[in-house]
Amino acid sequence: MQQSQYQICVLGSANSDHFLEVENFPKEGETIASKKSYLKNGGKGANQAVASALLNSKIIFAGQIGKDELGQLLMKEMTLAGVDLGALRKVDEQTGQAIILLNNKGENLIIIVAGANGFYDTLDILPLEYQQAIEQSDLLQLQMEVPQSINILAAKYMAQNDKITVLDCGGKAEKLKSDFLENLTIVSPNETELERILGEDLNMDADQNAEEFLSKTIHEKVFTRFPDLIVLLKLGSNGSMLVTKQFNVRCQTVTQLNPSILEDYKIVDTVGAGDCFTSAFTVSFYRSLIEFGPAKISTLRKIDIETQKKLFYKAMHFGSASAFLCITKHGAMPSMPKFETVDSFIKKYFP
Repeated sequence: MQQSQYQICVLGSANSDHFLEVENFPKEGETIASKKSYLKNGGKGANQAVASALLNSKIIFAGQIGKDELGQLLMKEMTLAGVDLGALRKVDEQTGQAIILLNNKGENLIIIVAGANGFYDTLDILPLEYQQAIEQSDLLQLQMEVPQSINILAAKYMAQNDKITVLDCGGKAEKLKSDFLENLTIVSPNETELERILGEDLNMDADQNAEEFLSKTIHEKVFTRFPDLIVLLKLGSNGSMLVTKQFNVRCQTVTQLNPSILEDYKIVDTVGAGDCFTSAFTVSFYRSLIEFGPAKISTLRKIDIETQKKLFYKAMHFGSASAFLCITKHGAMPSMPKFETVDSFIKKYFP
């Protein structure tokens, strides 16, 4: 069987991130001072492309930047990380930006300026560069910082060709359309983003077990419509939970599993952690899957349930380790760890 040129195509946003460090987030109408400001490259798509490339995967990025200095800075850093930019388009719109407030707890508030990320001539046909990139890739990663119509076209192509698509639900707060969800393999929301899949609010009582409630809700309101969908829930400091129609897999964070890690590391900035987790999970999942055959949806479905559970847990744990290392450094893209760093970390703390 002919091998694809790329392991993963990441189709998504590329931003210039403007950071403002503050003691506390401002209240409505309040003027506050920033202790420090700085500029870093980011955007969920670009972050995930860089994260995957640094984890030794062959990556092509499909996205748009402006014909400006911010776009040039993005290209430089992505190229240095090993990302192929053959499907990157330069358009007559400013490069996308994110204004990020970072408080003294390492928490963040983010305002997105779409810019080039939302500037498409048509939403009915995928740009030729994107078509070629996904045709040449085994797996597709998407996020919600480009128009949903573009994502749908890409996901449909993948599904029609028995190829796997992973969606990180972070980005624009909009409901996911049915013709998008039915063409996805794995969808990865946090609890807030899960509401965009459900199309309604999560109404959980204070005394309910969160994991049981979330799993039951997904079974009742997602799998009744999309029975083959795999839901990878990001639970922040509580780790992650993967839910399928047949089974669940729970993975705690690396610091929950081994609290002594916090004696050696300090958490400084949570920006980019979700992107890092999704990419690291996807890279590990891909590498495990191809041990059983081509990186296809049909290959995954042939694997027995117990083996799938182990495969997914390994990917979730690798994602957790990578995301933790990410939050011990400032910035999104600059904080993405290399494979060797993650591998050494896991061997040291989880021998």
